[in-house]
Amino acid sequence: MRRVWCATLGCDKNLVDSEALLGHFARRGVQIVSDPDDADIWVLNTCGFIDAAREDSERTLREMCEAKEHRLLAVCGCWSQEHGEAIRDRFPDVDVVAGVGQFANVVAACLGQEVPSAVLAPDFPLASPGVVPVMVDLPAAAPYGGLVVRPLLTPAHVAFVKIGEGCNCHCTFCRIPLIRGPQRSRPVAEIVTEVTGMVAGGVREVQIVSQNTTDYGRETGETLLQLVTALSGVEDLRWIRLLYLYSGLVSVDDLRRLLDLPKVAPYLDLPIQHASPRLLKAMKRPGGEKSSARFFQQLRDGREDLVLRTTVLLGFPGEEEEDVEQLADFLAEVRFDHVGTHHFSPEAGTPAARMEEQVPGEVVLDREALITDLQSEISLSRMEGRLGAVHEVVIDEVVTTEELDESGVDELVEALADGTWCGKRERAAFDGVVAAPVSLALGRSYHFGYDLDGAVLLPLPGAAPGDVVKARFVAVTPYDVWGEPA
Repeated sequence: MRRVWCATLGCDKNLVDSEALLGHFARRGVQIVSDPDDADIWVLNTCGFIDAAREDSERTLREMCEAKEHRLLAVCGCWSQEHGEAIRDRFPDVDVVAGVGQFANVVAACLGQEVPSAVLAPDFPLASPGVVPVMVDLPAAAPYGGLVVRPLLTPAHVAFVKIGEGCNCHCTFCRIPLIRGPQRSRPVAEIVTEVTGMVAGGVREVQIVSQNTTDYGRETGETLLQLVTALSGVEDLRWIRLLYLYSGLVSVDDLRRLLDLPKVAPYLDLPIQHASPRLLKAMKRPGGEKSSARFFQQLRDGREDLVLRTTVLLGFPGEEEEDVEQLADFLAEVRFDHVGTHHFSPEAGTPAARMEEQVPGEVVLDREALITDLQSEISLSRMEGRLGAVHEVVIDEVVTTEELDESGVDELVEALADGTWCGKRERAAFDGVVAAPVSLALGRSYHFGYDLDGAVLLPLPGAAPGDVVKARFVAVTPYDVWGEPA
């Protein structure tokens, strides 16, 4: 039996693509394995969003080429969507090169079956002896498919659900519309069928993702509220977590209606990118009143339990100290729970790459440090407000004493030891637990998105992934929690 292993780089949406690709392999009788040594087919699903991502993709591919031996090696995803020909020329050990969404065609090529010529770059036809075909189509024409029934690369109780592809926003720094094409929303009925099947297989939490979740259905006539309402009706589904919402494209009332649905977690991911009106205009980001601090404060009115997550972009061309100060003031006023930062990357084909006043890298790092330090204080304050409270926690992973170093949990334990504690009793109990050979459970309350934020760590012998327990929060850092079973 053929065996396939897939390495995924980049975002959670790319992870869903890898799951769909592996589903196509499974339907052709190929066994999916988690250990690359056990596979005779290797697939690298790449990221090409920014320079750092492309460098990571190239480095990983080089390592795989050096280690492949007798195996067949396929490359797909965002990086190869735009640079497929260069990959074929520079990495002769690669056997299959494809762009985004070519799942069925990648499988056919890996299994030695003919791939429809319509999806091949015209100057690399299958008929050319000894030449690796490059399977790339226009982003809007990429077939995708296979999302409804797919093996999960997440723990069995949680899944990412991609509700659309592409983006219509055309922010001046972003290549996504060039790589993934315009927005195409999936039908509500198809997504409900997908989630219903996942829940039957043990999934209890879905994290809704797309390039712009707020814009869902704009081109089809369906709405995000209709979709989430339908998903709330799926029996045994516990949490629906909404990610990649654009505040400039949705009203407070619309978001409150979503939060009122019984299974929607009180957690919203709303990337702002910046708070300087001048820079937001240059970025062509949705702005105005819907992106003001008041917008986020209104979301929290009467909902102090609401967790807000965002991301900010530092170093956009022309960014000055005054702009960073505006961002810092905005963060201090809104008090987000989680903030991710990333650096501007001048991407070919985007207007921002041609703008003057590019910001030096060392200046960007200094500004990032300022924002990170400020947000750390804000996040800690928000976390300290939860000390002593009892929350439901879903267990994602159980780590034995022998696995602490390898898993990185030892660093988490050290950070929590220096955190803010309820009292001396709780700290003494913690010292006793970590000194003993006891398994520790890593989990999340609703405050934390899977593979996005921090975690709740607690001593829970006999726990298993997917278990839901009650825990009292007795210590916190800006990012994580130590809990006691309640």
